[in-house]
Amino acid sequence: MYNYQFAKPHHPLLEPYVEYFAQLDGTGVLFKSIYSRLSTSFLMDFDQATFYDGQPLKTGLLGVKDKMVRFSPVASHSASADKFFASFTPYGLSVFTRQSMQELSSGPVAGEDIFGSSLHHLYEQLQPLPFAARVNMFETFLLQRFTAPHASHQLIFDLADSIRNEVDGSPFRQLKALPLSERQIERNFKRYIGISISRFLRVSRFERAKTLIAAHPSRRLTDIALLAGYFDQSHFISDFKRLTGVSPKNFRLCCSPQQKMSV
Repeated sequence: MYNYQFAKPHHPLLEPYVEYFAQLDGTGVLFKSIYSRLSTSFLMDFDQATFYDGQPLKTGLLGVKDKMVRFSPVASHSASADKFFASFTPYGLSVFTRQSMQELSSGPVAGEDIFGSSLHHLYEQLQPLPFAARVNMFETFLLQRFTAPHASHQLIFDLADSIRNEVDGSPFRQLKALPLSERQIERNFKRYIGISISRFLRVSRFERAKTLIAAHPSRRLTDIALLAGYFDQSHFISDFKRLTGVSPKNFRLCCSPQQKMSV
């Protein structure tokens, strides 16, 4: 049986950028599908039993994405699981590295490609530690790499937050008020978020719908689509099929409430 532990960031400087830390341990066979989501995920796989696209994943980063990614275990691996995660806000990772977030949008990238060779040393330090100590040490690692966002970067961060939190399209009115050209906004959005504004909006609607399905298991799907910001059922259904592989109806039937809230 697998066990999860979660912790929010302790240092206030990290709160706008890091959503949570988590650890998975225990035994079992784990097949993990990560649906499209508006966050960047960081993994340290201490049991080295996670494969992506046939390749082992020791440390990895997966950015904001609008497609489903599937991880699988090593069939012959019998040791207990030991995985440490960090989840960043849509733009959170960009304040800890100079790398463009576009590099992370198509699939997992080795952690060393983003954080450099020092990540290998951190991996060795974290491996024997309990969860709370891992969180503290990883926070220190991030704080050493933190760069406060420039005012123009913060405008993009605020725009992403507006799109994520609004349903009525008002973020697009905000676009016209930004002191940047449309081309600059789109280029910076891709650099600090990883995907285009239109793709980000699509995933944002999907996340709202997914959360509503989990919170209201008996509510009509047509109502949920409208509340999530969809203006017709065809887009609602096509987005779900493309982003999860199943229709909204089948997603509701096949996933437990815990899975719907956590994927």
